[in-house]
Amino acid sequence: MQKIKKYPVNHPILSKHIKFYWEIKADNIELNHKLIPLRNINLRFNLSDTPHYIIQDHKELQLDHIFFSGLHNSNINTSIKVKGSVDMFGICFYSDGFYPFINTPISDFTNHIININQSNLSLQEGIVEQLKDKTTENKIKIIEKELLKSIHEDSRYKYFHDLFNTLKEDDFSTPLNTFCEHYKISNRTLERMFNKYVGISAKRYTTINRFQNSLNDLLYKDFTKLSDIAYRNGYFDQMHFIKEFKHFTGNPPSTFSSDHNSILHIGRFQ
Repeated sequence: MQKIKKYPVNHPILSKHIKFYWEIKADNIELNHKLIPLRNINLRFNLSDTPHYIIQDHKELQLDHIFFSGLHNSNINTSIKVKGSVDMFGICFYSDGFYPFINTPISDFTNHIININQSNLSLQEGIVEQLKDKTTENKIKIIEKELLKSIHEDSRYKYFHDLFNTLKEDDFSTPLNTFCEHYKISNRTLERMFNKYVGISAKRYTTINRFQNSLNDLLYKDFTKLSDIAYRNGYFDQMHFIKEFKHFTGNPPSTFSSDHNSILHIGRFQ
């Protein structure tokens, strides 16, 4: 299977909200992609004739050609099933980057996979057909033209965006109480803004951010032993790391890293 290819954002306005574009093409694969908590929303365009299915609570439902997954704050035992040829184009938003395009509280989508017609994001009718058989460069031009029609930033969002970037500068290692005292904002207000603009609480986000950093270390063998990952990412000890890992994935680190039946092993986590 080919690896996910990543591409930069061209437009300076969009680059504040979108981390990168990605693309994957593969022939005759069978994939059962388990969804686990991540810190980014990815909008996905299925450009092939191969249907994608969501499997949740032992039910199988076919997804539309454009869909996204809200942030997950726990292991929800959900997967995306694909069997056949794959031609997928994706948009990886920054953690607070999706809201300006949709202007709906992102918490409305938490723990759900959403078809585009179930959201307020307006894209040109027939855009999937427009994207098919185009070069990647032209796909990005079409996508960016559409997204620029939808973007809206109000003053409240811009205020949160600045706060979020300040927290991100030290990888969310600053205690939230300390941060709120310094910037004269109540914990309750910060939590409300996180739920609206990111989709989960600030406290939960910092936990998932730590988990995802450790997951990158695990999948790309950037460690000698599990305790290295634990201490590098701020866990109390190795058992604390393993317990949290099982909470988010349903598996201990040892078995998760050996399971290659997931798109998560193709491209590095966002």
